[in-house]
Amino acid sequence: MGNDSQVALLVDFENLLLSVRDQFGEPVQWQRIIRMAEQQGRVVVRRVYADWSAYGPQQKDLQVLGFELVHVGGHGKNAADLRLAIDAVHLVARKELSLNHIILASGDGDFTDLAHYLRGQGLVVVGIGVRATTAASLVAACDHFVYYDDLIEARRTPHTVERYLKALAPKVRMTISPYRPWIIVRAYRLIQQNRGVSLNVLKEKLPNYYQEHHPEIPQSVVNEILHQLFHTYCFEFVPSGREGPPLWERAAYLTEGIHSASDLLEHCDRGLLRILRQNLGGEPIDPVAATTLLYGRSDNPQLVEHVRQLIESLDRE
Repeated sequence: MGNDSQVALLVDFENLLLSVRDQFGEPVQWQRIIRMAEQQGRVVVRRVYADWSAYGPQQKDLQVLGFELVHVGGHGKNAADLRLAIDAVHLVARKELSLNHIILASGDGDFTDLAHYLRGQGLVVVGIGVRATTAASLVAACDHFVYYDDLIEARRTPHTVERYLKALAPKVRMTISPYRPWIIVRAYRLIQQNRGVSLNVLKEKLPNYYQEHHPEIPQSVVNEILHQLFHTYCFEFVPSGREGPPLWERAAYLTEGIHSASDLLEHCDRGLLRILRQNLGGEPIDPVAATTLLYGRSDNPQLVEHVRQLIESLDRE
């Protein structure tokens, strides 16, 4: 992706309008779709397809945003789908446009074959649709698929993340930071190099390393990591049981099944999500806010999808 990419944005108006209305009870936030398209490159074609005799009030708003309204009337929903597909094929044939990307704004599975064709012509195909109403076949046929849900959840994320921090606070100390995963990776190496030492010893060694090598990282963030690992059951202690010295003074080893830094990170992430769900009283966890909570950012769709899968894995436990 880059500024030199030429992008065509083709919108199945009725599909998005009805899906967003049914799922969220609000109008489509077209500006967020445009912003997503502009992240792919220069949007040289911006068309939206519908029988506009049925959607008069929306026309002016779309025109103000620079959309070309393509009217398809008299033949029902499939007429708009067919016209969009024909235009997409014609755009590919017009070599003077030098298109690199085509964005199909629809969750309709009828566009699956079109997505396959466009990819076969060498274009990057990006889809966008509402998660609950998008066909799995279309998602698989696109190079990338962006869920509309995630675009609008971004506006709710700050408040939701703050609420999640408060839900964790009774048990886990946590600061939102993009450094967190890298500190856990370093913690894994430190634990492997100092097998069997106590958490109190590790609690000194980890901050000392960062103070010496990465002083730009706040010590408060570093100090929280072992606390998170402890409360997500990443350690086994010797001796085990209630008798003996306090746990933080006992020999500590990684829990069975943790064989790599990525294992440790995922185990801790899942444990934090489990605590969060318990403290929210069973309320569904928003994956965008959860990604910000765990990784200090939520602008990477692959990262959001990874966290979504971790959340879903809790339901299978």
